[in-house]
Parts: sequence; structure tokens; C-alpha cells
Amino acid sequence: MRIPLSWLKEYIDIQLSPSQIAKSLTLAGLEVDSIDTISMPFVGVVVAKVIECQKHPEADNLKVATVFDGSNTFQVVCAAPNCRPGIKSAFARIDATLTDEEGKKFKIKKAKLRGVESFGMLCAHDELGLSKDDAGIIEFSEHIKEGTDVAQMYADTVFEISLTPNLGHCSSIIGIARELSASTEIPFHLPRIALNENSEMPAAKSVSVKVQNLEKCPRYTCRVIHNVIIAPSPDWLKSRLEASGMRPINNIVDVTNYVMLELGQPLHAFDADLLQGNTIIVKNAVTGEKFTTLDGKERCLDQEDLLICDQNKAVALAGIMGGMNSEVGDKTKNIVLEAANFSPSAIRRSSKRLGLISDASKRFERGTDPNILSLALDRAAMLIQQIAGGHVLSGIVEVAAHPFPKKKVNCRLSRINKLLGMQMSVSEVQNIFTRLEIASKWDGHDIFHTEVPTYRNDINEEVDLIEEIARIYGYDNITSSSVHYQSSSIPHHPIFQFEREIRSRLINEGLQEFLTCDLIGPTILDVIKETEVPESSWVRVLNPTSVEQSVLRTSLLPGLLQVVKYNWDHQTQDIAGFEIGRIHLKNGNEYIEQSVAAIVLSGKSKTHFWGDKDQNADFFDLKGIIENLLNELYIPEVSFKSNKIAALHSGRQAGIFSGKVEIGSIGELHPAVLRRLDVPQRILFAEINLHNLMSLRPQSVQMQQLPVFPGSERDWTITLKESIPIDDIFRSVYAVTSKHLENVTLLDIYRSEKLGAGLKNVTFRFFYRDNEKTIAQEIVDAEHAHIVQSIICNP
Repeated sequence: MRIPLSWLKEYIDIQLSPSQIAKSLTLAGLEVDSIDTISMPFVGVVVAKVIECQKHPEADNLKVATVFDGSNTFQVVCAAPNCRPGIKSAFARIDATLTDEEGKKFKIKKAKLRGVESFGMLCAHDELGLSKDDAGIIEFSEHIKEGTDVAQMYADTVFEISLTPNLGHCSSIIGIARELSASTEIPFHLPRIALNENSEMPAAKSVSVKVQNLEKCPRYTCRVIHNVIIAPSPDWLKSRLEASGMRPINNIVDVTNYVMLELGQPLHAFDADLLQGNTIIVKNAVTGEKFTTLDGKERCLDQEDLLICDQNKAVALAGIMGGMNSEVGDKTKNIVLEAANFSPSAIRRSSKRLGLISDASKRFERGTDPNILSLALDRAAMLIQQIAGGHVLSGIVEVAAHPFPKKKVNCRLSRINKLLGMQMSVSEVQNIFTRLEIASKWDGHDIFHTEVPTYRNDINEEVDLIEEIARIYGYDNITSSSVHYQSSSIPHHPIFQFEREIRSRLINEGLQEFLTCDLIGPTILDVIKETEVPESSWVRVLNPTSVEQSVLRTSLLPGLLQVVKYNWDHQTQDIAGFEIGRIHLKNGNEYIEQSVAAIVLSGKSKTHFWGDKDQNADFFDLKGIIENLLNELYIPEVSFKSNKIAALHSGRQAGIFSGKVEIGSIGELHPAVLRRLDVPQRILFAEINLHNLMSLRPQSVQMQQLPVFPGSERDWTITLKESIPIDDIFRSVYAVTSKHLENVTLLDIYRSEKLGAGLKNVTFRFFYRDNEKTIAQEIVDAEHAHIVQSIICNP
């Protein structure tokens, strides 16, 4: 919201600098984002009155005027058709500096035009850069004094203020003036109104009002003005609107916007001659009804939308925007001026559903003051009468559901001091209530009985009043006190501690932690398509904010794929990360939530180094991370067995087991998934169920002493079919009883055309040791031969 300082000063005599005002507002909770200075491209131009005006003796299109600038009189030659005795205009004295259309500055000098000397220049709007109006010299109001600096009249300071939703009462000049008054204790006043009504013509005889939905429109008022003249607004009005960020339209519409910005109450003007039956009806729309708003778009309405109608048709979307069929235009003569109070929730729902947000709807959504309607109507009628003429019919036509009294809220002094951590006196609290225009009465013991003004929609309970006291007292004036902390005796949940340990170990593996949303949708599910979890086990959200957040995830895979896709699209191709989170399943009427850890790798396995060739992450990089993790947790009997998860590559995936318990899965994403995801590089993924993993972790670990005697190694190469898993060989080795075999490792896998298609040479390294003595070569040879022979004979 933009607040011009010159406008603000009309209602509060504040002499602080703009930076001090901004600080005061910010400390009160109204954050000032910026302070903009509006400066004029001219210097030395003042207001002067034309005393005399005669025809130029040598030129028909020129006039010789005598002007008075408050101190002296000057002769000026002028070509403007509206130059005449009695008007006040902008007078550029000799040596005044103006700026031309190209942005170049020039000085006014003494000149002789067709034989007559001119000591200055009377200026039009375009010559001063105020607007493109070149119809004649500027005409100022009579009340402006001669000698007033024109640059100062148009220059201004504008505050850009961010308002939170609870500060609807501050969305106006008066609202900001109230806040400054409360903060600085400088009095403010409301606009002064002097309205001339035509007592012979009651408004109630020209228009009638019916409200069919008093819940959504608890109060509706209007005035009637006849014989207005539609024209451009005067400069002061246009400049105020432009400084506030609004576009001038015509004098009637501009006044309604001006009063809205000034008082915070939206108004709307209807062309009275376009209202059929001289009737205004406030009612709900019919589902499917079409209505064209002022922006020229046709809207399809719902029965929850509230309309302003005449006898036969809708003429406005209540609280949001008027219709083209009742718009005030150049031919308008008579107007009906509306000021109403609408339910914030009703306006919010309609505005959101229709995707139509206006300055009026923003204010109604935050709540407006139901008791300011008459003031706003009178203020607007007075301004219209001043700048558009017309006759204001007597009286206000009104329909109200009930009176709107001030809210009564009790506030305890003991509660104030306890929450703020200080000792405030009764007089201090009462002073703050007075500054906030909150009437209060002290009961002599502990309770303040308060009456809250109706424009404060944000104050409903005791704690709201305490917040106001803290805000006006000043958060920076509240001294901090020592905090007494007593830790809980309740221990952490085991799964929480286990998650924290897993997180630490995965970070030590060089992985970055990712956080994704528990909610997923059909787009990412369509990418994966094949899923091991049937739809009957999905947990769906009843009222999702978006279709893409309508299902609770059954795996961390969808979210991590979105991470990879997002990074790939932003040219970050090397991913090595993990996530620890919850998955959600449904088993009949039972809902299951479990903690899982997932790892995702894609791109290069290490950063680029000139001395080594780049190497992409593969299945064994991921398997190595899993093995390191499980070894550090001392998980027993770890094995990897062939698996059949549809989303993973059929030949590059495995289940992770501890004994007979499956604790997770590991693999490379299926190429079809990569194509649907549009990521042209491998993605490796592993997921481990932490509940299962935690249950397998031994409570204690038996440590063994380091071997004292050396061992001996033997290598063995065997030719296998490609279809035979190497893990089968490992199982065959360990199935043979051996007293001295300590370890077997895979040394190499060799494939070649000479070896033949579908075959591979696999080399294993066997390590033998005797814990009692140095093992003899003969014993190693004999035992190695026995193991190899057992494997060959019993494949």
C-alpha cells in the first residue's frame, strides 16, 4: 500500500522526518518497505494571479497579462486561450529552470515577443511535465496563495507499506494516521464534511433497497446525486491517486477510489438511469448465471456468489467489481452511490473461485468498519458536489440486519504483566487504551472492562488486547528476563534417535540431505506408473489444495525423482543425496506410517579432476554406501538377492536382506521411467525401512582381538554363464566347512569375444589364517583345493 505524506499530513500534524515516521510505523508492526520521493522537473515556478489581460497589439493569438506573484507584478506575454483576469496559474519567473520533452533543462529569460517584453512565462501542464494536457495554462483553486512554490505543491514523499492480513484497519490514510497518533501521541482528526443536501428531494423516493441475504450483507447504504457533470478530475485528485498507485478515470470514479484510500471503505457508483425499476436488490446468484464485469470478462457464477441487482438484472459482483451494464460514463447524469458492509468470508470465497481480486475485495476480505458507511457516503457526496456539481438528494437509504455496537472484551492486568514479563501500572495501560481509541474502565482490582471500536476486526480476545499494549508500548522497550528451563524426564523415542544416527552416517558418506513433501500427485505417479503398492493401499487427501498434492507417498522415490528432475532442468546433473522421512499406507481401516531412508545417485560419482577420467555413479557405488552403513550398524548376515520391482531395471536391482528379513531394495531406475521423466542419465535409488533395520541392530557387539599370525592368499578363476549370479558362488563357498578360510572377495570379472558370448571369467581371492600359529603352505593348498573341488562338484 502506498501512502503519500502530504495526504497523511492533512489528518495528523506530524513534523517528524520521513525516516522517523517509517521507523515509528515499523516498530508499531507496519513494515515500511521503501520511501519514495516524488520530485518535480522544474525550479522557480510559483502560483501567480492574473490581474489584467489585454490583447497583444501586434498578434491576434497573443495576450499581454499582468500577474502578481505575492510580492511583485510582472508583464507576461501569453498565448493560452484561457488566460483571463482573476485566475491563478503557474508562473515561471526569470531564471526559473524547466525541462523539455527530451529531458534537457533550460532557463526562462527575459524576452520580447512581437515588440512586447515578457518577464517570465505562464505554464501549461505539459510544459511543467505534470501531464500531457496542453489545452491552456494551469488553473489553481482560489484558496491557494500567490507565491506558493508549485514544485512543493506537487512533490511528495510516498511510503510503501506491507500490511499483514490482521491489519485491515490500516488499509487507508486515516488508518495509518490513527497508528501514527497512537505511536507518537500526536492527535489526528477525521475529514471535515460540509454537505449541501436538496431537502425537497428525498433519496428514498428515487431508489429503494432490498437485501435478501443479510448474513452476507448485514448493512447496505446508498445516496443519490442528480445532474452531475462527468469530466476529468482536478490535478490535486489525480496526483493523489497516481501517487497511491491508482489510475485516474473520471471525476466520479476517482472520488470513490479517493474515499476508499482515505477511509478504507470501498464505494461504488452506478449510473442511476441504467438501474431498472429504481430498485437495488442484494441477493445470491443462480448457479450458471453469466455476468460481465468492468474488466470486460464474462464470469460464470455460483449460488454462493453475492450480486447487486436492479429489478431485472445483476449490476455488480458484491464487494468485488461492478458491471459494464451500469458503468458511469461520459453520458451519465444521475448516480447512485453505494457503501456496504459484506461478510469477509463470502467475498474471499467468491474472489478466489472467480480469480478476480480488486482493491475493494482486498479490503472486504480483511473486514471493514460497518459504522463508517455514512461518513464515507457523505465524504464522497461532498467531493462529487465540489468537482462534478449536481444535487445531493436528502438522506441516506439504508438496510441493516442489526445495530453494530462496540465489542466488549475484559483484560486482566496480572495477565498483561505475566505475558509481557514486566510490571505495568494501571495508568500506563489506560493511557495505551486511550491512544488506541479503546474505552476502558478499571474495576479497582485486576480487570479492565474495554469497548473495542468496530473498525478493529482483529481484536476479539484478551490476548489481542495484550498484543496491542506490547505493540504500542514498544517491543524494544520490553526488557528481556532470564528464562527458567527445566528439561523433560521423558526420553527420546528410539526411532527418533535411530533416524538421527542414520542421518549422521549418511552425511559422513558424502551425501546431501533432501527434504521433499509427503504429498504427491498423478503427474509423478504417471512417470513411475508401475508401483508395488496397489491403489487400495493409498491414503488420499479428502480436500487437497492441489491435485498434485492429493495422495500421501508410499515411497520416497517420487519426491526424490522430482528433486533430480528439477536439478537436471537447472543444469545441476550430479546428484548424491538422501532423505529420511515417512511413508504412509492403508490396510483396510488401519493406517500405517513408517520411517524410511532413501538414497539417490545420478551423474558423476566424484567431482572433476584433470588427472582422472570422469566416472558416472553406478550400481556398485550405491551398493558400497549401503554396505558401509550396514557394517557400521553391525547388521548381521547381510545379503543382496535378485528382486522384481517394476520401476527398477530388471537386471540391476536387488533386495537387501539380513538373514531372511528384507530391509530394503536397491537398483537402477528402469529406462522407461527415465524417458518419461526426461532425464537422459542413470538414476540409482535405494530405500531401507528403518523400523526393520532398527529391530535387527544388535544391542551389544562382541569385540575380538586383532589376529597375531599372518595368513595366506589364493586366487581362483572360474568361467560362468552370465545368468549365474556371483552371489551363488559366495554361498557355495561358505557352505563348505573350512577351519581356516577367513574371507573371500571378488577380485575381477572378465568378458571378451574369445571367451564367448554369454560367458564371463570371475576371479575370487581366498584368505586363510590359523589363529594358533603361522599357517603352513601345505595346509593352505590342501584346504583351498578341497573348497574349489567342492564348488565344482556341487555347483
